[in-house]
Amino acid sequence: DIITTKDLLVNLAETSVGGAMVEVEDFFCHMNVTFIEGRYTQVQSHICQTLFGGVSQITWSLWILGLALETIAVLSHVLILRVGSKAEREDSF
Repeated sequence: DIITTKDLLVNLAETSVGGAMVEVEDFFCHMNVTFIEGRYTQVQSHICQTLFGGVSQITWSLWILGLALETIAVLSHVLILRVGSKAEREDSF
């Protein structure tokens, strides 16, 4: 039974699956991937700081623009009412 298992494992190592297993094992044994940490930090910085910072700036800008437009609309309405009532008073004379 053990001899059969050994033969199956030897046959598996000779196939493409076995080749992939050897490559993965070689990668894990000689793993020196310090570049991953640097790339992860860069991606995190770009997403969390740059992207979200830009989105928040756009959001705040749109809120301020909305408030400014509301203020202008209210002032315009008040001015129209005052000018309209002044014109009506002048027409009555």
